Amino acid sequence: MAVLTAEKSMQIISLLNDVGFPLLQDGFQVGMGWLGQLIKVLIEGVGITGLGIIVFTLILKAITLPFDIYQRIKMRKQTLIMRNMQPELEKLQKQYANDKQMYSQKMMELYKKNGYSMFGACLPMIISLVILIIAFQSLNTYSQYANLSMYENMTSAYNQAVLSHCVLEEDAQEGEITYEDRNGEQFVVIKGKAEDKFVYIEYNKNETNPAYLYKIDTQKMYGLYKEEIDALVSSKQAENPAYSVEDACKEKLTLMGGQAAADAYRENSPGFLWIGNIWYPDVSYSHPIQSYDSFIKSINKKVTLKDGSEKSLEEVINSTQYDNITSQLAEEKDQPNGYFVLIILSIGLMVLSQLITMLSQKESSKYQSADGSGMRQQKMMMIIMPLIYAVFAFMYSAAFSIYMTMSSLFSIVVTLLSNLIIGRIFAKKEEEALKQKYTRTAPTRRGMQDDKKKNNGKKR
Repeated sequence: MAVLTAEKSMQIISLLNDVGFPLLQDGFQVGMGWLGQLIKVLIEGVGITGLGIIVFTLILKAITLPFDIYQRIKMRKQTLIMRNMQPELEKLQKQYANDKQMYSQKMMELYKKNGYSMFGACLPMIISLVILIIAFQSLNTYSQYANLSMYENMTSAYNQAVLSHCVLEEDAQEGEITYEDRNGEQFVVIKGKAEDKFVYIEYNKNETNPAYLYKIDTQKMYGLYKEEIDALVSSKQAENPAYSVEDACKEKLTLMGGQAAADAYRENSPGFLWIGNIWYPDVSYSHPIQSYDSFIKSINKKVTLKDGSEKSLEEVINSTQYDNITSQLAEEKDQPNGYFVLIILSIGLMVLSQLITMLSQKESSKYQSADGSGMRQQKMMMIIMPLIYAVFAFMYSAAFSIYMTMSSLFSIVVTLLSNLIIGRIFAKKEEEALKQKYTRTAPTRRGMQDDKKKNNGKKR
């Protein structure tokens, strides 16, 4: 008796595809960097995707917080230096009103003399910006990884549902084995005894390395799903008279796999609050389950298979296979993925954060440049930055919008607290500096009396 080997069992998926059965390749993913792995650990550790993104944002902001505080302190110091230089700068402006080059030269000399650096507060900001860019890229990569993993999980569930009705190696030992003579060639037919094993194996015994073929036991399957198969035949034959019971059995098997995939999707829902799928934008014109073309475009990286090889996603899942996986998710294909709430909230909080920062740095901006251009540049940035992030929010996932919302909230809290604490510290220092100044320059009453006595003694 010929028995299915483990190696032959591994070929079932490809063999079934060769004869028209709708099994799919599983075990594919896109790569991630170390930061993407951190996001993965956090999200899986928390258990809720949206909360995992919030925790990641707070951790990242905590890492960049020392740079942010250092920048604010440095900027405050530079503001005080610029304030003290202001009379001399105004004097230089009048003196070299018609010679901009000389004015710039003298201004730089004055900056150097007083220890003022225009770039002193920029380095921490650049470091923070680089960290945020890396985090954004990692979050975007993880979004693709998570979205693809979701479909890979659905594909695996789909395959398992179909394979559960196939005769496998362990079934073959218990199955009903018959021999059929076909034009002098002897074929071995292995059918499962179990009621739900209606996909059977046959192979040519005369071949040295026989190819295993898989077929549906139409009679057995029809007995299990008579009403559903009859309904399929009735509905399909109106458009295609050649549509047979065997075709209906294949389609029923596809629908069974699709239902398993739908169950896997709903059990591991990528939703968060009102958002259907957190890996797509929070917009009403997008859907939790997208069209094949949109799905392919959302994964702009090559996928890595179990054997380590890389392929484009189109080579792994074609449109027919994708439709099979998502066949029982009609509701998710039509419902809005979101209602722009996170997008509006993230942009609104960013504008508020920029406004609070601008008001808190009003004096800094005033003294940032001798001609007052610093204030104008800051106002321009308050308009440009929210617009840039608005574009990103519409293009990228709702996870990005959650990140931006929490980031802006964190920045607002830090700005208000740092203004309060740093402001008090510097106000106290300025007060002490003024006391020392007037203590050194203003003569005491006792000193004045001593001087008066000395003058009277000289007159005598």
